[in-house]
Amino acid sequence: MRLFKAMIIDAYRQLSAAKLFWLTLGLSILVVLLYGSIGFNDAGMTMLFGLFEVESEFITEGSPWARGLYLGIYSNFLITIWLSWVATVLALISTCSIFPDFVSEGSIELSLSKPISRIHIFAMKFFVSMLFVMLQVSIFCFGIFLCVGLRIGEWNWMIFIAIPIVTLFYSYLFSITVFTGMITKSGIAALLVTGVFWMALFSVSLSEGALTAIVTGEEVQLELYRDGIEKQQIMLDEIIAKSPEDFRIKKKQERIDYLITANEDAQELLGKIRPWQTGISWALTLLPKTSQTIGLLDRWLSNEDGFDLAAIMRGDMTELEAMEEIDSTSRLALRRETNKRMQKEYDGRSLWYVVGTSIIFEGLVLGLASLIFCRRDF
Repeated sequence: MRLFKAMIIDAYRQLSAAKLFWLTLGLSILVVLLYGSIGFNDAGMTMLFGLFEVESEFITEGSPWARGLYLGIYSNFLITIWLSWVATVLALISTCSIFPDFVSEGSIELSLSKPISRIHIFAMKFFVSMLFVMLQVSIFCFGIFLCVGLRIGEWNWMIFIAIPIVTLFYSYLFSITVFTGMITKSGIAALLVTGVFWMALFSVSLSEGALTAIVTGEEVQLELYRDGIEKQQIMLDEIIAKSPEDFRIKKKQERIDYLITANEDAQELLGKIRPWQTGISWALTLLPKTSQTIGLLDRWLSNEDGFDLAAIMRGDMTELEAMEEIDSTSRLALRRETNKRMQKEYDGRSLWYVVGTSIIFEGLVLGLASLIFCRRDF
């Protein structure tokens, strides 16, 4: 226990000396204040504590759309952009030298002289490093919790689920930092390798999402083509039965021929893209799923009735009974159906797939790093 306290104090001094810990904390508080400046009234939404007002007949005080927008800003922007990108970069810069400095000559001898195994020392050092990230996220979430409670009257404890989610997300990247730091004993090298790895994960995730969108869109399009061919054929048969010389027969047949050709082209394109989509999906399965881990928060905070930010962005912000019917063959219908199916696909991915496989990868990386730590002569 005494060694653990000494590690916490040492990490605190190191982070304080870097100043970035306090800079990140200060910026997080500023972000919370800006979030808290958003409010709602009978006319719409206000910003900067009423300095600006955006009129809306749907996003008003007490409406489900106001709740969906406010929580959506938290889960889709503050978590995804601030905590998952800006704050994470600052945290990596702050902590990238913790392990390299720890294993450098003259720094580790005191810890190794204690009657405790090296694996325990390694685990405690890793936990201490993650503790400060948890502290940052905890303070941020507490501020958001107060904002949500005061602004929309909902004391939503699910907001604090961001603490383990963001910490877990950060641990995926920090494991690479630790592993590289153990090999190179250089904080700069650890930071650079982690950055490259992070960009690689982002590229794989982005490619998987793009290919999945194409595949899903083509599947929806094929369904529309088949449905169109069936309906046109029924109409053609009815026309022929009534009047074999009807002038509409030629046009209907041309329409059917066009749909058949388009259906064949779509099947060919789908056959070319699906193997690539399957391959990159398997690659993503073996890697940490950073974006999908962060996406869990939005999944758990979303309104089951569909009043959420995603629906607002899709243009669904109308009263359900007043929604106009959209032609099922239109491009808008195709895009809406594709988006809904993709949302259902990602929401249906189990916690084991998103988190479990990512933890396995992280465990392997940390296992190699701890093996190096245990076997190296200091």
